[in-house]
Amino acid sequence: MSSKQRPKQAPKAPDSPVVGPPTDTLAVASIMEAIKASEGSVLAKIEETVSTLSTDLHTKIESLSAELRQEINTVRSETREALETANRELKLHATSIRSLEEGASHYSDRVVELETQLTSLSSQVKQLSSKVEDLELRQRRDNCRIIGVEESLGDIRMERSVAKLLQDALGLDYTPTLDRAHRSLLPKPKQGDPPRPIVVKFHYFQEKMDVLRRALSRRPVLHNNKPIYIYPDYTAAVRKRRAAFKEARELLSHCPNTRFGLLFPATVSTFHLNGKLSHGKLERVHYPS
Repeated sequence: MSSKQRPKQAPKAPDSPVVGPPTDTLAVASIMEAIKASEGSVLAKIEETVSTLSTDLHTKIESLSAELRQEINTVRSETREALETANRELKLHATSIRSLEEGASHYSDRVVELETQLTSLSSQVKQLSSKVEDLELRQRRDNCRIIGVEESLGDIRMERSVAKLLQDALGLDYTPTLDRAHRSLLPKPKQGDPPRPIVVKFHYFQEKMDVLRRALSRRPVLHNNKPIYIYPDYTAAVRKRRAAFKEARELLSHCPNTRFGLLFPATVSTFHLNGKLSHGKLERVHYPS
């Protein structure tokens, strides 16, 4: 091995420890004492500060706790009062609802009872209306209605004037016996308005039918060169039902080989030349325009 590659020798340790001067030891001791003294002072101050902070923290915590307890008690008191008020109102509402339910049940039973009575009364009213209509029509069996006679006729004795009018206008060989004759119960017309109809009650039903037949066969019937019209005196309901056939009668009047008539109370009767007779009851008739 060459001299360049030989390892270097480690330095030799000293034979005896080196001892420093005694002043260094004293300085270190004094420093340590100063550190300990300052450490105790710092610790005392920290403990004092911590104690002070702890006391303040406990005071604040107790103050906040007292405030929270007071607020919680206040909220509890208000909540309790609100709940008591709500419970009282709920009891009142429950009582009211129970009363309303009982009343509704009672009135429901009453409504059912009233509906039953209404159905019965409606049926009775319908029957009575039909009877009243029939009685009124029976009372009018001997009546006729004359339309188109001037208002000046019969200012003193209407019965004699109307009897004379019928005898002259229809060419009767007798004077009809009239029990009653009067204008319809309407306001007196103004100048230029059509005259009011005359309602006539015959004493004999046969004379009434004879007058109607002659009026039908002698159309138009003239009085003072003015046409007058003589019809049976029906009630307003029957006239309304018969008026529904106006258009149908106009159409039938233009049908060849056909004759028709309007029977009481509202029945259309048609007769064909082949001998076939047909009847039809129509309450309402609609025809294309």
